Amino acid sequence: MNWQKIDMTKLISIAEEAGQIIMGYYNNSFDVMKKDDDSPVTAADFAASKYIVDKLAEFFPDIPALSEESEEVVFKQRRQWKNFFLIDPLDGTKEFIKRSHEFTVNIAYISDCVPYLGVIHIPAEGVTYYGSHEGSFIKDSKGTRPLPVKEFEEGKLNVMISKSHLNEETKAYIEDLKSRYEVEYFNVGSSIKICKVAEGSADLNPRLGVGTKEWDIAAGHAIVIGAGGDIHILGTTTRVPYNKESLHNPEYEVKRKELLKKF
Repeated sequence: MNWQKIDMTKLISIAEEAGQIIMGYYNNSFDVMKKDDDSPVTAADFAASKYIVDKLAEFFPDIPALSEESEEVVFKQRRQWKNFFLIDPLDGTKEFIKRSHEFTVNIAYISDCVPYLGVIHIPAEGVTYYGSHEGSFIKDSKGTRPLPVKEFEEGKLNVMISKSHLNEETKAYIEDLKSRYEVEYFNVGSSIKICKVAEGSADLNPRLGVGTKEWDIAAGHAIVIGAGGDIHILGTTTRVPYNKESLHNPEYEVKRKELLKKF
């Protein structure tokens, strides 16, 4: 299906309804389990995943879906998918467990290895970012506004970095930036980092060292593209691809549009 025929309002509704399910767990007690890779997972992750996958199947029965919490789909099968939904039902599980607000629901639509549509909902704040290659938006208590909402300041960089993975590689990357720019950096959890670049509150979000997977960034990638920016493989002008044999992302940089020609 052509991405322009996908009903974005349905994707937004599904993400926000999944957020309500997650908040039902957030406001009560819940058990924390461990996956095979030792990362945490909760019943909220599984409940949100089931809801999203079931709703997508109801509205878009001919489009396959891949969720972080669904059974693994082997590459031999996935490589036949021209179009599919890529889902992180609860991005930022560690923040959710800590009762922080920095967790999200992510839904992306991928076509020919490129993310064309994305929705990121922040359940604890009632904020939704969404977008496509035709434009991106934020929906909150102030209404709906196009992204970016903030102007770029020449010579200054606001950098978003991972709250859980401030490693030595990232510290060295920031020190290099400081030799060329006035730099201020912020630690934020989940794909909110990418949303902040899309809205212009941040200019750059590097991810070095510890890996992420495709569902962690796909929805945000579509939103950033719609806001004029992109996500490039670290040190290149090559866009991060999707539906690879390995679902692990390369090291990357999320850049707002003004930085695309600078580095």
